[in-house]
Amino acid sequence: MKEIIEKLKKASAEENTNFEHIVELLKELREYFKANLNEPGIVKIIRMAYENIEENDTYTFLYLEDGDAKENISYLVDLLADHTNKYNKEELQDIRNLMEGIEEEDEEIEEEE
Repeated sequence: MKEIIEKLKKASAEENTNFEHIVELLKELREYFKANLNEPGIVKIIRMAYENIEENDTYTFLYLEDGDAKENISYLVDLLADHTNKYNKEELQDIRNLMEGIEEEDEEIEEEE
């Protein structure tokens, strides 16, 4: 897994990002998670990420407010690299919600009601 993660980090850091290569690596990473880890949520996130790239020729799930496609895919890869970390799990869930079009409830509104 570490080898695939490193390849993904390198590919997303390149000046002229080759999103086709990133898709190939994401598919490889997804297969690793399917075969070796019981993480169906992460498998789904990875699949949605590469399907998004295939459909749009770039990564359009912009979780980082000031980040472009490259920065957002790089951030996703960093989270996946340490997917068991409590805080990374929370952020991965937020990204999955973004991918699925689920909007987070505004806590401030709930508190006022």
